[in-house]
Order: sequence, then C-alpha cells, then structure tokens
Amino acid sequence: MKLSEYAKHLLLSSDLEDKLLPPPSVWQEETDVRPFRIEKPNRADNLKFSDVKTKIPRLEHLNQTTAKGLTLHHFANHELMAIELFAWAILAFPESPLRVKLGFIKTIQEEQTHLRLYLKRMNDFGISFGDIPLNYIFWKQVPKLGSVEEFTAVLSLSFEGANLDYSQIYAKAFAHFEDWETAEIMIRIFEDEVKHVKRGMRVFQNGKPSSMEDWDYYKTLIHFPFTPRRAKGYIFLPETRKLSGMSDEFIRLLEEYEDEYSGRVNLKTLERFQFGVDVWRKSDLPLPHQAE
Repeated sequence: MKLSEYAKHLLLSSDLEDKLLPPPSVWQEETDVRPFRIEKPNRADNLKFSDVKTKIPRLEHLNQTTAKGLTLHHFANHELMAIELFAWAILAFPESPLRVKLGFIKTIQEEQTHLRLYLKRMNDFGISFGDIPLNYIFWKQVPKLGSVEEFTAVLSLSFEGANLDYSQIYAKAFAHFEDWETAEIMIRIFEDEVKHVKRGMRVFQNGKPSSMEDWDYYKTLIHFPFTPRRAKGYIFLPETRKLSGMSDEFIRLLEEYEDEYSGRVNLKTLERFQFGVDVWRKSDLPLPHQAE
C-alpha cells in the first residue's frame, strides 16, 4: 500500500473501524504527487459534523459517571479529527519530505490508540460514540492551511500543544475523584502528545527562516481569528512545552499572550483541585494495588 492510498482510506471511508485500521509497516513507492484536498471527511451518519454546541462537563462533576463518559466523548472526537487531519496533510502536501509524512503516520497510529482507549472507557460509563453532536473545530481551519508549516503550527503546536495542558488537568481531576484508570489513560495520552508536538516542532524549525525568531514565525503561520490562545489550556504548564522542544523565549511569550477571550474561564472552579504547575508522568500515579 502507498502512503496516499492509506491516507485516502482514512478520509474517504465512512466506517469508524476503517479509520482505526493500523498503518502497514512497509510502503510502496509513490508515483502520483499531485495534491489531493477535501473539505471534510466521510463519516457514518451518527458521527457527522454538527453545528449544535455541546459543552464539556465541568471538572467538579467528574465524580459522576455520565459526566466522565461525556468528557471522554469530547476527547474521542478530537482524536478522530486528528487521525483524519494528519491523513489530510499527507495528501494535501505530497511534496513534504518522506520523514515528515512518516512522522504523520506515526502520529496517526498513536491517535488511533488514543481513540480506542477513549471509546472503551467511555463505554464503561454508558456513553457510545455519537451520543452527542460532534463539533469540527479542527476541520474549520483547513481552508487556511496552505503549507505543511501552517498545518503543524495549527495542529501540532497549537491544538496538540493545548492538549499538553488539558491531558494533565484532566489526569489530575480524575485522580482527585480516585478514578485512577482514567487518570492513567490521560497520562498515557500526555506522553504521546509530547512526541506529537516534538514532531511538529521539527517541521516548524525546518521551515523557519534563519532571520526570524520562533514566536514571530509562528504568528505568520496562524491566521486571525485563530490566535495563540488556542495553544494553551485553562492552566498553562510551561514544563510541558520544554519537554516538547520549544524555546524558553517562545514558552514565555506564549504564557504571556492574551486576547479578548483570555480569562473567560472561571478559575475559581479550578482552585478546589489545587492543580499547581507540576507535570505528572506515569510514575507519579499509584500502582493498581495502591489505588484500590
């Protein structure tokens, strides 16, 4: 199978199991290097995009079974969009170096694992994929992505960068309510997101003019109304960005960045969890017998 054939399979099949098909280990040589772009992927009716807005449950409600399941449903949607969009990038930017496209394939494979973890766990909580409308916040950026560097600035440095914060926040929130199994899933996903952002940073750095600073270059790659605010969670954890290969100056400017939507989160709600800025790794979670 060719990279392009696999990517089209992920995008054009409407069956969820097809989108979870692992990539082969050996690839045939590409002969067609024409860009291929679509506005949205094919999906089964129950998983199609919706403009109906649904809010993720509040953190303090994660002691409730249904709230846990609905929270993971939101995250599962993000993983499915990521699988599709990295496939989209392979087809949209066929001139990208093979190492970049193979990096995208590795990210797809890890996102497929994440999606399976979310699907299984949210089913434990009585929620099935498609039970609530699915937004398409990631796919809305597609018309503005004219280069592989713009793609990685939006998907890897921004959306996945924000998930460095969110995966930590939710791991600690689930742990707060002694749901160690779900907390461990969130930490596993965090560890993979570090790798994803690192891959994006390599593409970003390879495209950056030597005369430009990282922050200035990043701002040329994103287009209003998308702003750097999208690259941060409710709480910003600088150490996660260091793990991902961002420079100290870039991290400082990202942390300081504010726009008209900054500060709309009620941080008082978060105070009860006493999150702090420490970064959890798998070794920070109790062993299964200790959690019981």
